[in-house]
Amino acid sequence: MDRYKKIIYDNYISTHNRNLYGENSLERIKAYAPALDHYYGRHLPADKNVRILDIGCGDGNFVYHMQQRGYKNAAGIDVSAEQIEKGRAMGIDNLHCGDLIEFLRTSREKYDVVIAKDVIEHFTRNEVFDILIEISRVLKEGGKFIMQVPNGQGYFYTSIFYGDYTHEMAYTESSIRQVMLNTGFSGVSCYPTGPVPHGLVSTIRYVLWKMFVWRLRFWKMVE
Repeated sequence: MDRYKKIIYDNYISTHNRNLYGENSLERIKAYAPALDHYYGRHLPADKNVRILDIGCGDGNFVYHMQQRGYKNAAGIDVSAEQIEKGRAMGIDNLHCGDLIEFLRTSREKYDVVIAKDVIEHFTRNEVFDILIEISRVLKEGGKFIMQVPNGQGYFYTSIFYGDYTHEMAYTESSIRQVMLNTGFSGVSCYPTGPVPHGLVSTIRYVLWKMFVWRLRFWKMVE
């Protein structure tokens, strides 16, 4: 790992997340649950006994969300001791501190689902290729890999992509499919993570966002 990344990850909460989002808590994670259910609920197995690994789990917020939804075998790993300690302090179980690349390479466990939420963009092309090969290896037959990355085709993706000094690359549907199909995966589906309607204000925002996207897609087609 590059020296600058190690320093930043060692202080990821105190010098980044806290400045952007404030102090995290179980109450904040629960408040965000409708969005997590909307984005990921349909992609998680119906069987609550499956083994799930969240790589680059941060403070374990999504691990906690899955555990609250009944997935007791959900676990997470992150290289940032500061984030893992924060998650443990909030009472989140099954969090481990370590290098995810080394963990995957030495793992003898098989998982039904592997998740990388806002993680893959932190690695170089060579590292991502190796990570995806290892994820493909540790997945059970018929298993699923779920990831979220900055959308290089997004209209305002630059604020997200350049908002973290450790980001290496943004992705498009085409580049995601290309790298996945060359690292052992048999199929790829891509989905947006736009506004989630769960009340009056959010519904208005959702409708306005849809209108905005349709307009931009029209001009993109013209181009």
